[in-house]
Amino acid sequence: MSLFQYIESIEDHRVDANKDYELADIIFLTIAAVLCGAKGWKAINIFGEAQLDWLREYRNFSLGIPTRHSIGRIIRGLKADSLVSCFINFSNAVRESNGKEHISFDGKVVCGSKHGDIDALQLMTAMVVENGLIIYQKETATKTNEIPVMQSMLASMNIENAVITADAMHCQTQTTTVIREGNGDYVLQVKKNQGNLLKEIEAYFHIAERDFPKVLKDNYFKELDGDHGRINEREYRLLPITKWFDETEKFKDSFAVVQVIRRRELKTRTEQETSYYITSLKEDVKNMAGYIRGHWAIENSQHWVLDVTFREDESQIYADDGAINLATIRRKLLNLIKAHPLKDSVAGKMQRACWDAKFRAEILFGQKSNKA
Repeated sequence: MSLFQYIESIEDHRVDANKDYELADIIFLTIAAVLCGAKGWKAINIFGEAQLDWLREYRNFSLGIPTRHSIGRIIRGLKADSLVSCFINFSNAVRESNGKEHISFDGKVVCGSKHGDIDALQLMTAMVVENGLIIYQKETATKTNEIPVMQSMLASMNIENAVITADAMHCQTQTTTVIREGNGDYVLQVKKNQGNLLKEIEAYFHIAERDFPKVLKDNYFKELDGDHGRINEREYRLLPITKWFDETEKFKDSFAVVQVIRRRELKTRTEQETSYYITSLKEDVKNMAGYIRGHWAIENSQHWVLDVTFREDESQIYADDGAINLATIRRKLLNLIKAHPLKDSVAGKMQRACWDAKFRAEILFGQKSNKA
C-alpha cells in the first residue's frame, strides 16, 4: 500500500458541513510541512501556500490551502487512535526482521504540551534498535501508568523471536510473562523497585567472586571507547541462574543475571556505577552487552532527534488530540527519514527535503508517486 492509501484509511469524524477540505489533503500537507521543519499551524499554512503547485502533483487541493485555524481544527479533531493505527500499519508494512529483532520500549514526555491544568503528553514507544524504526506508540496517563500500557502493547504486538528491553520500571513479573507468552525474550534492568531480587543478585556476584571466579572469567566482556577527553569503560559479567536464587523464579523463564560496571574517566575525576539485569536469553555475555548498550543508545538517539531536530519539547500545541497527532506524525516521519539511503543526519535530510522537492518526494513515497 502507498502512503496515500494508509492516509485515506483514517476515519473522518467531521460532520458534512465541515468537510470542505479533503481530510487526506490536510494530513498530507501536515506531514510534508513537518518534514520541512514546520512546528505549528501557521508554519504549515505558510508551507502549503508556498508549495501548493508541488502538493497538487500528488493531491487535488481543489479549494487550495485552508487557514491556519482550519488546519489546526482539522488535525486536532482527528481521533488519535485512528491516526496511530494508520501509523502502526504503515510501520509494520516496511518492517523487516532478520534473526532476533531487538525492540526497545521507552517513555517520553512532550514538555511543551502542558497548558494550565492540562498535563504534558506522555508517550510509550516501541522501536526496533537495528534500524531505528518506531513500530508502536501509545499514550500513558502518568509515568507509573507506563507499566500496564507497555504490557498491553506487548500483548497486541508480534514479538515472536524478539528481544525486549526496557528500563527498570518494567522489571515486573507480569511483564516477563506477557513477553514469554508472545514467544519473545527479555533483558530488563533490576533496581530497588525489585529490592529482594536486587539483593540476591548482588550477593550472588559477591559469592561468585569468592568461590568460583573462573565462571566469572569465562563469562566476561569489556568495551572501551571515548571522545572529547573522556574514556568510557564497560565491564559485563554473566552468571546463569541456579537453585541458589529464590526471587528469580517469579520472572518467567529467567535464565541468567548480568552485572555491568561502567567507568567514565574525566580530566579531573573518575565516575563509576554498577547495574544489574535479568534475562531469559541463553546467549553469551558479548551478545548480552549488545542488547544492553543498544537499549540506552537508541533511547538517547530518539530523544535527541525529536527534541533537537523536530523541537518536540518546544511545541505549544495542546488542545484536543493536537499534541498526540503531531507527535505521531513526527515519529512516522522519523521512520521515513531514516529509511532513505542517503548518508546524512536526520537534520540534514530534513533540510534537503525543504529545498529539494524531488528529494522530499523520495522521503515520503520512496519513489515518485502518481496523483491519488
